[in-house]
Amino acid sequence: MLEGEMFVLAALFIFLSFGWADPAFALQEHPPPEGLIAHQLAHLFFAGAMVVFAYRLRLSGLAERPHWRYLKWAAYSLAFWNVWALGGHIFTRLAAREIFLSWQEGLHYCYRWLRIEGPLEFFYFVFKNDNVFALAAFYLLYRGLSRLEALLKEGGE
Repeated sequence: MLEGEMFVLAALFIFLSFGWADPAFALQEHPPPEGLIAHQLAHLFFAGAMVVFAYRLRLSGLAERPHWRYLKWAAYSLAFWNVWALGGHIFTRLAAREIFLSWQEGLHYCYRWLRIEGPLEFFYFVFKNDNVFALAAFYLLYRGLSRLEALLKEGGE
């Protein structure tokens, strides 16, 4: 197949996937014990690893270069995302189950008004949208790697 045909097929597949997909969570909830122990500890470990990576970039002086600076901020963004997602998992466990249920039989809860009766439900809905920070982190990662690639092509560093 030609490169253009592959692109068209891939775009068609993605378009059809989005068109027929069921509503999805921005924050996945995992059943115990994996969700309560391993998954949340993994968020903490990943956040810590990203902070250490960014700190070591700063200590080594690499963070003064533009491409490494992007990678440093990507690491901080991933650390923030992990802490935010951990908070989202905690609020998911604490939030009342009524906010997940639809008011009409057979209607998915995504198709109804938000039911916020207190600060707990408010924080649940705020922390549920954690992927915004992951998107920023991956953009910064992309920028850093693309600048690094440009330097390597030029014969620099």
